[in-house]
Amino acid sequence: MPAERAPIAARRGAQPVASNISGFQRRKSAAAVVRVEGAARLRSSPGLSKLAGAAKRASLEKPAQAARQRKDSAALNSAALAVAQPRRAALPSPLAWAAAVPDLDGLHKPVGLVLASAFVLSASVQMSSAGAAAGGVSALTGAAIGVLFAALNRFGMRRFWAAPRAPLNVVVTGGTRGIGKAIAREFLLAGDRVVITSRTAAGVRRAIAELRSEVSPDVWVAGVACDVASPSGVQRLVESASVQLGSINVWINNAGCSGSFQAFMDATPEQLRAVVTTNLQGSLLCTRAAMRAMAKQPGGGHVFNMDGAGADGMATPQYAAYGATKAGIAQLMGSLKAEAAQQGVPVGVHTLSPGMVLTDLLLEGASDTNKQIFNILCEQPETVAAFLVPRVRTVAARREAGRYIRYLTIARALERLITAPMNANRFFDREGRRLYAKERERMYGQKKRRTERLAARAARRSRTLALAYSASVAASYLILVVNAAAALPHS
Repeated sequence: MPAERAPIAARRGAQPVASNISGFQRRKSAAAVVRVEGAARLRSSPGLSKLAGAAKRASLEKPAQAARQRKDSAALNSAALAVAQPRRAALPSPLAWAAAVPDLDGLHKPVGLVLASAFVLSASVQMSSAGAAAGGVSALTGAAIGVLFAALNRFGMRRFWAAPRAPLNVVVTGGTRGIGKAIAREFLLAGDRVVITSRTAAGVRRAIAELRSEVSPDVWVAGVACDVASPSGVQRLVESASVQLGSINVWINNAGCSGSFQAFMDATPEQLRAVVTTNLQGSLLCTRAAMRAMAKQPGGGHVFNMDGAGADGMATPQYAAYGATKAGIAQLMGSLKAEAAQQGVPVGVHTLSPGMVLTDLLLEGASDTNKQIFNILCEQPETVAAFLVPRVRTVAARREAGRYIRYLTIARALERLITAPMNANRFFDREGRRLYAKERERMYGQKKRRTERLAARAARRSRTLALAYSASVAASYLILVVNAAAALPHS
């Protein structure tokens, strides 16, 4: 390449290097040249080379000798210290200290219960004129009550309310909306893997996208389009779920059809067929397919059928076909429980009773009078699911058989009736207009915290234990006050 066309950096590199070196660096380089030349002349003289060799050996031996002396002195000093002082044990590392400390996670709850019980009972007794002198006894009594119920709660959590040690593989039919979708969401929040079904692939895709946005993009959720009334469709469902999940631990038959809200004599054969094939035949086909698949698994599995209005034998006017199909669910559980026990099949068949859930199926054809009853007895799907799913997981963890899990129990219904004035216009106004927020608003919007609070309260297991605790504190207060009043001198 011609010099005039060479790059600027290359042309700069061809210049003398000395032009870019400071004066100090030039003087340093000159001194190095003088030392090199002097050493060369020294090596050329025989006499001087011998002297130089001796001096070099002496200069090399002196540092080595000094180093040996320092090493010997340090060894003597360390030996003297070892004789004069006892050997100290090595201090444990911070990780060892952390491992030695017991796990105190959750300890604040029982300790708080004990302290709160002692304080409340002692303060209550001392505030009464008759029990001013019984403060110490009341504090000890309160602490004893707190210890007792904290121990009972801990025992219940370990023995009766156990959770699975590993994530569950769950199938939820009709899991794209309403209570089915809410149940799938609760399983995903618990860390389980879920397969949902719907009649259409579009409904499955929409529900999967919504669940991932509501819970987390990383949750394991899949879907299969399936008509539960079709034997071939159910077979494809169980095969697809087994391949995707590896095994099926829990199967929930939630898909249902209410039919039209009308008199039984006005129903068409097509409407009756749709209700019977979906609710009864669908439950039979899915239960059989799930039991066959679970019987081949090492740990077996659990099938849950969903009951509804009419399952208790009560009349269901305008929903006669629906009530008739749901009345057979309880009988099915008893029959299959007995068969599984006789044949040694490791599959549990259970029933879920969600009660009145505010879904499209319930609202179909509902009158304004019905909606006022819904204000009292109805509940949102996410609240009911928060109650059902932890109990389903406990059934799977304990490998129980033939459980009937009810949300709207007689006691809960009586409580709702007593507090009915407080629940007026809860979901509907007097004209039957809707007052509750839509699902997305309840899950993401301003109603989110209220939804989470209601779900946490529904999931709580120790409701009966809490009532017993409150009754024990109240009874202890009365006994202490009466005894203290009896001990006072009478004028």
